[in-house]
Formats: sequence, C-alpha cells, structure tokens
Amino acid sequence: MSLNIDYHPSQGHVSHGNSFCSCFPPPPLSHWVESFWQLDVPAGEYFYRSVPDNSVDLIINMDCPEDIFMVTPFSSSIIFKMEGPTSYFGIRFRILGHRGLISVPLGEWSESSNEINAAELLEKSILNDVFQCIGASNDFTHRCSNLSSILIGAVQLTAVDRRLMRYIRYVHKNISSSISLSDRQCSEFGLSARHLRRLVHLYLGLSPRDYMRVLRFQHTLRIINTTDCSTVWQDHYYDQAHFIREFKSLSGLTPKKFSSLSVLYNNNR
Repeated sequence: MSLNIDYHPSQGHVSHGNSFCSCFPPPPLSHWVESFWQLDVPAGEYFYRSVPDNSVDLIINMDCPEDIFMVTPFSSSIIFKMEGPTSYFGIRFRILGHRGLISVPLGEWSESSNEINAAELLEKSILNDVFQCIGASNDFTHRCSNLSSILIGAVQLTAVDRRLMRYIRYVHKNISSSISLSDRQCSEFGLSARHLRRLVHLYLGLSPRDYMRVLRFQHTLRIINTTDCSTVWQDHYYDQAHFIREFKSLSGLTPKKFSSLSVLYNNNR
C-alpha cells in the first residue's frame, strides 16, 4: 500500500523549552508512519489543545505502561488534561498507515470516544515490544531508531480499495476545489456517492466533507507555521471571514490567537 501523497500534518507550537520533539522514520517504515514524537509535561496541571489532522496516533504514557491508547481522526479540537511531570510518546501514522498493524477498519472501532485502549486493537506482543523498546533508552533519537526496527518487522502490506485510493489522491491534488459528492462526480472514483460516504467513514473515520475540511485546515496551518503570509486564506476559502470561521470551528481559536498561544498550557500562568 502506498498512496504517494505529500501530506505532513502539524499541530501548534509548544513554548515550554524543549518540551516537544519529533522525528521522521526511515524508509520503508515511512510508508506507514508519519512521525514519532514526545511531549514532556512540566510539573503542575496542564492542558494540550490537539487540532484535527486526519491522522491516527498511538500514544504511550511513559509513566504508566498500561496507559497506551489510540486517538482516532476528529473534526474539532480536543483538550487533553495532563498532570505533570510526565511524558508521552507518540506514533503518528500516515493516512491508512495504521492498517499495517491493525486489520480492523477504523469505522468499526469504538465510537464512544476518540481515545481507544490500544490493547483492544493491537496484538499483545507488539504492545509489549513497543513499550519495552521505549523504556530501554532515555534518549529520544535512540528510542525512535530502535522502535523503527521493531515496527518494520511487524507491519504488513494490506490491500486497500483502489476506489478509496483514487478518492484520497484526488482530494489531495484538488484541495482548493469544491468537490461534489454527486453520483456523477463519484463515478470518477468508480462508485456511487452513498458508497463513497460509507467507504470514507469506514477507513478514514470521518465523512468525506469533514475529511476535506481538515485537509484544507492542515494545509493552511502548515503555511501559517512556516511563513508570515497574511493572505493564506485566498487559496482555499471564499473570503477572510469564511477562513476565520472555518479555522475557529476546527481549532477552537481564531488564526491570530492560535498562532500566538502554546498548545501546551497551564491556566495558572
């Protein structure tokens, strides 16, 4: 399975020194995994604002081996409460990349929460190998290197519906276009509009509309994080008001406020 799409989602910045670090895995693991990351939470009560990115994350509480969970795609910001000092290590999968380890379709996971106990989805041997690998070294780079070796031996090639792959490639190439979900449009992907909605929800965890909204948001967020462009909204939104409304709906904040605040924050400071 290889979608060959240039998609690198991001979150906001963490302003607490070296509290956050990340790295990309080497090929061929990079076909499944987008990145490894680690968040070190200082002492006290903290909150982390996570924004939509269409990705699946495997997150491990470094201080509690039993606390290993999956976070599924979502369409509005989620605030995670954290009591520090503690550390979290994460594996962010590429689009559909989690299927290299998990055969159960995303749409069949528990819908009661965006957080799911990883033990319900991953083989016990894989979970044990992952946690032991992470706990064997205090160096983030070494952890990522050792974990890459373990995962590349565990992931498996899985068949993906070619119609779904055509749809994903199309929306990533036409991010600025208004994609109709009519039967006529969907026939280009080889299925009906109803079938497309079912397929996207089953394997991507969102409706086609929300998947596209998050994709546009992430593309814009990446530009905001790397440039000072004040007209970033022009490529994907009708006008500035539309951009601000959509950005706030997905992130919970206006673009200006989001850019100025740390996603890891303490209300007492």
